[in-house]
Amino acid sequence: MFIFIFLLLAVLCGLGLVIHFALDKKVIYKDLKGKHVVITGGSSGIGKAAAVEAARLGAHVTVIGRDVTKLTEAVTAVTAACIDKTSQKIQHAALDVTSDYKVIEECLSSLEKKVGPIFMLVNCAGMCICGQFDKMKVEDIKQMIDLNYFGTAYPTRWVLPGMKERNEGLIVFVSSEAALVGIYGYSAYSAGKWAVRGLAESVNMELVGTGVRLMVAFPPDTDTPGLKNEELTKPEETKLISGTAGLHSADDVGKQMIHDALVGKTYSVYSISGTLLTTLFGGTIENAKQVVLQVVSMGFLRIVMVGILLSFHNIVRDGLKKKNSVKNK
Repeated sequence: MFIFIFLLLAVLCGLGLVIHFALDKKVIYKDLKGKHVVITGGSSGIGKAAAVEAARLGAHVTVIGRDVTKLTEAVTAVTAACIDKTSQKIQHAALDVTSDYKVIEECLSSLEKKVGPIFMLVNCAGMCICGQFDKMKVEDIKQMIDLNYFGTAYPTRWVLPGMKERNEGLIVFVSSEAALVGIYGYSAYSAGKWAVRGLAESVNMELVGTGVRLMVAFPPDTDTPGLKNEELTKPEETKLISGTAGLHSADDVGKQMIHDALVGKTYSVYSISGTLLTTLFGGTIENAKQVVLQVVSMGFLRIVMVGILLSFHNIVRDGLKKKNSVKNK
């Protein structure tokens, strides 16, 4: 038994060392002072909170959204957080990130001419309409894919060449815990967020050997205007399942997101469920510690996850029983 434990520890140590020396050294940025940060979906919720935190760190901030009134209010809040109100540039740009790529290209190019190269892009624009897939409006499915996926892919596609040429930059993809496990009522939404995760992990590998870093965030239910709209279409089963991760503050999520990106994290998670899901299903190698933890804990965590999934299935079955009993009355 002693020999087995010794060999296991030796293998784990060897694995950790191989990963440590094989991976690129993390690029850690101390702050954002004087850097240009662009945040889509920055007029409210997590995006607005991230914009405020970027301003607190000395960044020039551009918030992007569609509602000019909300954007103006966001600029006021972000400006109030500036550490140097005379030198920091805070502005907004009215843009629909589901527009034709040429429109997005023109907008971002104009922003760089006004403020300077985009150092950090936070792709926060997104939305969720819940429902059983076969009962959803086709136009709602397309709207979510357009905003959640293309609204992230297009701005990222534009900033990448410049960042690579300057050999510096940060890109944040805001995905969801629903991109790590399929959940009742989130079928169309999850599809778009899984696509965001797939894009993030693929582009992250394409950035190996460069000074550009990409992070994907997996927020659970967060207290935002978007969540309030989501609740209007959310089935009872979905409410019970998603509620298991608790409700998080937009300010806390937005702030942590900015700081996680600065210290070079690949994943940003905000709950126990997020840690569990990214450990089990994450597709990137962040560091040696992450991999060793996965090797040691995978079997146990999988058992835990199976138990959680079975409890979700029971919630769906109970909901079906209630619906059938109402029909039979």
